[in-house]
Amino acid sequence: MKPTPKHKSMADFFDALGHPRRQMIFQILKETGAKGLPFHALLKRSGLRDSTLSFHLRKLDQGRLIRRQTKGRETWLSLDLRTFFMFSEPARDQVKIRA
Repeated sequence: MKPTPKHKSMADFFDALGHPRRQMIFQILKETGAKGLPFHALLKRSGLRDSTLSFHLRKLDQGRLIRRQTKGRETWLSLDLRTFFMFSEPARDQVKIRA
């Protein structure tokens, strides 16, 4: 059996949430709601360096967990929870313990 594109997507999803800083960013964006935050505000709230935040946002982007929207000269970031809900339930179903 070979991994399917869905397996690749699930691996990207779990990799995206597999680091404490990305979990922190996820939590901050979750707290801001659908509107999200501009990059500079997320930078301030996270306390991360510009390059570090950009790196972790790329990982979250690869896992399809964030949305980016340009408003004027600013990039706004928000969660894309469709991916979260798409993979969280199937993942739970795959982790069944056999008796």
